[in-house]
Amino acid sequence: MKPKDIAIQPFLDSRHGLCPGCGSAIAMAHIQSIVSQPLPSGKIKKIRSMVIPASCWSIGSGFDGVSFVGTNLTNTPFIAGATVGEGIGIMSQRQGLAEKEITIVWAGDGASFDIGLGLLSGAAIRNADILYVINDNQTYGNTGAQESGATPEGAKTQTSPLGKEIAQKDILEIMMAHKIPYYASIVLSVTTLDDFYAKVRRAADQSGFRCLHLLSVCPPGWKCDAAKTPDLAELAVQTRAFPLVEVIDGRLCLTKPKREKPIEEFLKHQKRFDAIIDSPEALHKFQKQIDNNWNYLLRLEEITK
Repeated sequence: MKPKDIAIQPFLDSRHGLCPGCGSAIAMAHIQSIVSQPLPSGKIKKIRSMVIPASCWSIGSGFDGVSFVGTNLTNTPFIAGATVGEGIGIMSQRQGLAEKEITIVWAGDGASFDIGLGLLSGAAIRNADILYVINDNQTYGNTGAQESGATPEGAKTQTSPLGKEIAQKDILEIMMAHKIPYYASIVLSVTTLDDFYAKVRRAADQSGFRCLHLLSVCPPGWKCDAAKTPDLAELAVQTRAFPLVEVIDGRLCLTKPKREKPIEEFLKHQKRFDAIIDSPEALHKFQKQIDNNWNYLLRLEEITK
């Protein structure tokens, strides 16, 4: 099944409270539609609940008992998304519905890289039967764009106005260390649409702990034009700032961009990187970090064949 064969279902109500150009809102609509269509195995699964830890989605997803995400909605404290999702998954298993239902945890990078990392680790190592989506906008977006563990080094935030001084956490290595059955990084853009759909369908079709690391463009946090959301998502892949990887049972596969571009093409559209763009030395250092990480992933792909 190709992306063109899947109609975007009206799950997400237009009354949602997310910002114009929010990459997460676009991805939510696509992922819900993909999961609700026949999967590669022929199974059709119903979303039992969308579990949302404290985040932008806590406000945008509904109010007064009304869900704007079109499914059952469970709001949780910042730390608890993975554990609550695990509990709902256990109920599906006990009721004999595990093959017909799917529980999705939609957690931000703050809840996944930082505050909720301990409980995420617990759910992952227990192989909880959930689809865990890291909605990564590289900042604590709901409270004013503060620095998170996913914020790239050098990016300006409310709490690092001169640029982040420490390295970005490597969530890929963290998840691989837990030996989960499936992990993939995904970006929703024109040229990555087939990759996006294929990975979401594979993840939804499996059981156990599956993690999708979604890069979500955040115009307020990234200080970029809301109309450039699809372009920036695509540039993140083309510049290798956000590599597309897939890990199945410990074997890593890296998707090479068809057209590579220098990192400057991604950074220059975001005012959070102004200090790097204005410094040839800082820009060279950033590019070197991107190259080193890419070469590391190439070696990891070879090692895990």
